[in-house]
Amino acid sequence: MAEKNEVAKKQEFTTGLSQWTNTITGLVSRDFEQNGVQYDEYSKQCAMNAMGAIFQLVQNTDKVDMNNLNNSNLREVVAQCASLKLNANAMPREVFFQLRSKQVGGQWVKMVEMGVEGDGNDAMLRQFGNNVDTVYPVWLVKEGDDFTYPRRRGIDIEPAEWTPKGLSDKTVRVVYPVKLKDGTIDYLIAEREPVRTNLIAHIRNNLMNETFGICENRYKATDKQKAEIKAKKEEILSVFRACETVDDMLKCEYAVTPYVSAAWLDTPESMIVRKMRNNAIKKFPKDLNSMASNSLLQLDETYKASQEEIAQNENSQEFAVEDEAVVAESEAVEVETPEFAKE
Repeated sequence: MAEKNEVAKKQEFTTGLSQWTNTITGLVSRDFEQNGVQYDEYSKQCAMNAMGAIFQLVQNTDKVDMNNLNNSNLREVVAQCASLKLNANAMPREVFFQLRSKQVGGQWVKMVEMGVEGDGNDAMLRQFGNNVDTVYPVWLVKEGDDFTYPRRRGIDIEPAEWTPKGLSDKTVRVVYPVKLKDGTIDYLIAEREPVRTNLIAHIRNNLMNETFGICENRYKATDKQKAEIKAKKEEILSVFRACETVDDMLKCEYAVTPYVSAAWLDTPESMIVRKMRNNAIKKFPKDLNSMASNSLLQLDETYKASQEEIAQNENSQEFAVEDEAVVAESEAVEVETPEFAKE
């Protein structure tokens, strides 16, 4: 009996995954076609692997099933993986997913968030970097190591030098040696302390729906309540900004709160290195199609925070409309929902 139940569960899992994968990847294929972008076999594989990873994440999360997810968001995340050619099944990992509750139209829904792992940056640089021939393994320069920055003499570059000493586990910079198609070796470098900017953007995003008990939710806040909420947010952000280092930020009084996710607190060094690798590679020019370019922009934390700020403050000021003006209602766009998700 136990074996039969196990088989039934596996069949149910496989059937559910197959249905969701076919539906969402079909919509993603349509998105590629509408944008005039080739939906090649590897992009398709990345989309399918993304759906598999997200489905498994949902199955392992209590009180959540696929029907709780926002379908438009799910479609967008899978399209991001496909357009950037990020493979959720790659080892080491190139991409990860997490669930976040977010209020949409006054209702709380589960949203999927995608993040790029360190090796995902390498993959994007190989796939899209302008004139890139080879991306060599990243250097993780630790505190106490000997490091000499590359020097430029005209168009020539003198090599960087790194001597690991093994004195610390703290990474102070990451360096990507990159060979270009003309044989030139360039070095993409990112330092530790600019990660403060990434963390501030992360906190701003997490503060988006916070009301501090001043009102039920930000959509129902009065002007006075909005001002109080804004002042409280600024107080919190000011504390983080006053910290001298990113390590100090993760130890400050507001760090152990919902405003800083567990990943930053549980594995801070890993998160800091991941952000440094992101920062190093995003400086390099890339030849992106329209979908990949938009996907990369959507993943940028500073961009996400600014968009959330715009959304929070939109329509906050009244403006006069001329009597003669004719206001046309915009056509509503209905997001396609799988039939089995409506049951």
